[in-house]
Amino acid sequence: LKLAVSLLQATMSPQMWAVTDPHIYPSADGWAPPALPSNQEILKYRDEVDSWPKKTLVKRFCLLRARDMDRITSPQALEEHQYSLSCIPLAPWSRYSGEGDERGWMVWVYYQPQDEQKVLTAWEQMGTNIGQKERMAVDPDSAHEDEQIIMTCQQQTHHVSAWEHELLFDDEEPKVQPDSEYWK
Repeated sequence: LKLAVSLLQATMSPQMWAVTDPHIYPSADGWAPPALPSNQEILKYRDEVDSWPKKTLVKRFCLLRARDMDRITSPQALEEHQYSLSCIPLAPWSRYSGEGDERGWMVWVYYQPQDEQKVLTAWEQMGTNIGQKERMAVDPDSAHEDEQIIMTCQQQTHHVSAWEHELLFDDEEPKVQPDSEYWK
């Protein structure tokens, strides 16, 4: 009986149920691959990154065609006009998309509020008026990794999704594509 009570007390101890230190590598003995940083080094780096100042940003969303993407995505344009981009390609069969130069892109333009007139003028000169698009504040605690990177980087950045998307209206079903479409 004493053994059962001591086992029960051991399993109910607060230390057993306490929150453990976060670990990147799930190993019982703390071993990490030698070429990779230790858990402590990774956690220290995360804390350091979290301490970096974040830019206050606004963003605007627009739909563009592939033929317009070269102008707006050039590194020189991003740096000269002080904006960053997050871009998602649309599948060729999606609404607002097509093949080749007609391919659609969902584009979010990020910039600091004090650079707004410069950005809007530059985009208009490049053939796209984003001034009529809704202006949204970027949440400093955004869950989107690309937004966190844009807020902390000193230089302008361009993020492109590796995944194609399909735009649908509320009552539409996604178009099922045969496997052969993906393996051309």
